[in-house]
Amino acid sequence: KQWYQRRVAITAGIIMSEPIWEEIYEKLPTRADQRDERFAMFDTFDPNGNGILSLAEVDKAIRDVLAIDELFDAKPAIMRAFQAAKACGKGRADIGDDYIEKLEFKRFLLGLRMYFEYWVAFKRIDEDD
Repeated sequence: KQWYQRRVAITAGIIMSEPIWEEIYEKLPTRADQRDERFAMFDTFDPNGNGILSLAEVDKAIRDVLAIDELFDAKPAIMRAFQAAKACGKGRADIGDDYIEKLEFKRFLLGLRMYFEYWVAFKRIDEDD
């Protein structure tokens, strides 16, 4: 847990001591009591209001809505979280399995946080070589 207290920012593959962890945990509404906040965030991520999110919409919203550059730069974490979330649900027959629906959004946010933590940890290991 001590490394959680040290905030780490990764820019251009360089690990720097800068706080971001609390910001990520505050901005990602993943707790059960944050359902309304999570649904409101989904609506902000969904600019065309069609009730589904593409990977491009998610990527843009991470940059524009969450505004956490370190998270936006972690493309592998974003893609893995997106793939994991869309695999959890059955998907609407009329749209296919290439999108995240509102009920899958919580899993996306949880996955995003988890895969970002992994990404940071592996970046640190790679940098130590």
